[in-house]
Amino acid sequence: MAGAGRLMGMKTAAWILGMMLCGALLSAQRERMAPPRGAAAWEYRALLPRETAPGVFRQVDAWEVAALGEQGWELVSVTPWVIRNDERKYKGEENPRVVTQSYLAYYFKRQKLRAE
Repeated sequence: MAGAGRLMGMKTAAWILGMMLCGALLSAQRERMAPPRGAAAWEYRALLPRETAPGVFRQVDAWEVAALGEQGWELVSVTPWVIRNDERKYKGEENPRVVTQSYLAYYFKRQKLRAE
């Protein structure tokens, strides 16, 4: 039975050594993935079209974009957010036309303010 106890002790020691190795690897990985010291930290914000009713959207107003610029937000991208196709039949037409409406999303970033 002494051999079984010794084998159990070796398995436990191997398990503990393995866990320590995993911890060391995770710690090293975290250091490698961390931003360099002194690197700027950013925060992000998006202005998206608002759905005012099912399937009905309202564009982002120009004053909303300007207000964020005054607060230090930098516009980094503008992309289509919702593209909607409607069929509309106009007076005197037999077949309805497909009208496409595109609603834009605005993406901003600014450097995070650090508490000192």
